[in-house]
Amino acid sequence: MVKKPAYKVRLARIKINAAIVSINDYEFEGSSVKKISLPSRITTFGNGAFLDCSSLTSVKLLPSISTLGKDVFKNCSSLVSITLPSSITTLGDGIFHGCSSLTSVTLPPMITTLGDRFFYDCVSLSSISLQQITYLGDEVFHDCSSLTSITIPSTVTSLGYGVFMGCSSLTSITIPPEIKYLTAGLFWDCSSLTSITLPPKVTILENDVFCRCALLTTVRMEGHITAISSRVFDGCPRLTTILSPSFSTGTTFRNTPHEFLELLMDAGYTKGNPNDFLYNAVPNPNMCHMHYNRSAWARTEAWNYRLPLCTAAKNNMKWEKMKQIFDANMPAIYEVDWLSGLPMFMMAAEGPQSDLESVYNLLKQHPLGICMMKERKEGRGEWVSDGSVMIPNNEDNPIPLDDMRTRLYSWVFSMD
Repeated sequence: MVKKPAYKVRLARIKINAAIVSINDYEFEGSSVKKISLPSRITTFGNGAFLDCSSLTSVKLLPSISTLGKDVFKNCSSLVSITLPSSITTLGDGIFHGCSSLTSVTLPPMITTLGDRFFYDCVSLSSISLQQITYLGDEVFHDCSSLTSITIPSTVTSLGYGVFMGCSSLTSITIPPEIKYLTAGLFWDCSSLTSITLPPKVTILENDVFCRCALLTTVRMEGHITAISSRVFDGCPRLTTILSPSFSTGTTFRNTPHEFLELLMDAGYTKGNPNDFLYNAVPNPNMCHMHYNRSAWARTEAWNYRLPLCTAAKNNMKWEKMKQIFDANMPAIYEVDWLSGLPMFMMAAEGPQSDLESVYNLLKQHPLGICMMKERKEGRGEWVSDGSVMIPNNEDNPIPLDDMRTRLYSWVFSMD
């Protein structure tokens, strides 16, 4: 349990003793202080150090400071501007939560992450530079209603839940090229946003991404969307145009309550997460509105650069189920797993649970896979590295002597 001070500070100005090196958690919570003079040795502000100091108008942070805990300036509603020195390496969540008069902040160059609710309800914040940031946490700019435009740098690879929720003056935004999915509620109540372009790597749109974006008329999706919620555009009465390779070119619709769902179904989207099917997982009830394009999903590599068919082979999936993945992306049969260097039929043969029917059908669909294995035997083709023939081992476990893959090696390498 956090120990709070047994007193309320009622001074308008505070000068902290020169010997002090850190300010305790909630040290000046609820005080009437307006200005603070800090000693040169201060390195750390604890959690909520100036929580609810609604009269605080200015504080100069010295170069000795390295850490600001969570909620340090939360609800300091008179704080107008602040510069965070370059010495700061750690920033907690919600540092400026509820700083309703804050108009500008200079972030330190060493900070790459803004934690949850960092600028929550900073209704006067009109601009911010995020040059070095790689991640924005949940609701970072929630209800920053004066923010009119923002450029998310190309260094950002992930966005938390509801990052721009309630940014009612936001008219334009650039999504960085490495973003792969838009999280739930990302632009909820961005009522001034009229159009947006999603870069090619964006493949997933979760629930309520653009909920109640009342002026949104056009959305351009440059990539193939593998998963999208039927609620992604709820409360967007003016949205009539979606430009996406996943739908018919220049899709225009009347945006009636059920028309977007019909649009998804016509484009081949169905309910049921194919990853649950692939990994035999229990469906997430919170994702019941998500619809999936199985063809696009079957062409999308996972974090380990494996296509779903390759993962199915690796997991010894029965052919009855694997065939559904194969039918969604037949050319994947010609892929070679870069982790193990094996063709599909050899992947399926690996492990004690390997399915003979899967091995047979994968080999039947790609008989030249045998030739690829023969090239290994002869030290030719892509299988030669530094003069050695690459016959990779299982990357997880040693291969039992009676493993089907071992028997296939013996069979293939004995061929003339």
